[in-house]
Amino acid sequence: MNGTDLHLHARIFRTGTTWYADIDDPEDPQPEDPFWYGQYESQKAAIDAACARIAALRLAQCSRISHESMFESA
Repeated sequence: MNGTDLHLHARIFRTGTTWYADIDDPEDPQPEDPFWYGQYESQKAAIDAACARIAALRLAQCSRISHESMFESA
């Protein structure tokens, strides 16, 4: 992503008793393939984790979950 700005956002929502968080870009046509995701027991834990992950991401290292699994199997 050299020279290209990537605007990320976090989605936080509840499924049953579990809170789900993911990080993606707003124009992504496939929201099922985020840059990061996690499941948490509380809304606060999900928000804190998403904020910490966004703060830690470096654009040069940013890749989608599906891309990471491709490289792990190679």
